[in-house]
Amino acid sequence: MADRLLLFGGSFDPVHVGHVRIARALADGVGASRVLLTPTGVNPLKPPPAASGEDRLAMLKLAVRDDDLFEICTLELFRPPPSYTIDTVEALRERQGPSVPIDLAMGADMVKDLPKWHRAADLLRQVRLVVACRPPMTVEDVEKELNHLSSILADRGVDSFDARAISTPLMEISSSGIREKLRKGESVEDVVQKEVIDYIHVKGLYGTSR
Repeated sequence: MADRLLLFGGSFDPVHVGHVRIARALADGVGASRVLLTPTGVNPLKPPPAASGEDRLAMLKLAVRDDDLFEICTLELFRPPPSYTIDTVEALRERQGPSVPIDLAMGADMVKDLPKWHRAADLLRQVRLVVACRPPMTVEDVEKELNHLSSILADRGVDSFDARAISTPLMEISSSGIREKLRKGESVEDVVQKEVIDYIHVKGLYGTSR
């Protein structure tokens, strides 16, 4: 398989099995040989993470340490804020060279916000979007969103961009829900890897006791 990178970003606060399964489904759907899990630093469009960058990175390493598909990319994590995806892609392009395709994974709910992203036009010239379609949203629904995005960006000088919509499993899991359960002392063993849970308790993260 030719080298193809899938950039899969997120706060991973904490990482859970849904992140891994959806990333794998997207990689399978587009034939990516490597998934670069990229924990965010300070996202200008979201509140700051509950756990530190160091702790989120440590949990991510534990979650995928035995899986050769995944690598961890720290380009965004310790970059001075604000941290923009285009900066990450350009840094990756310098490292990988011009011939390695880079796919950018995102949730279907993020498509409508793309015009707000920093240097969105430059970003879309350098990556293929890979959009995760989770039920009840279908591939056809996402393709309509992408067509609408195309008409908006055309007014900004982006004549076309490459995008794929991929069906992914419905995972009723969220990091915020996991944090809430941990604060209440409830079990999250069904959705968070044991090594990650152990780390959370050792470090006393999310309101747990050491």
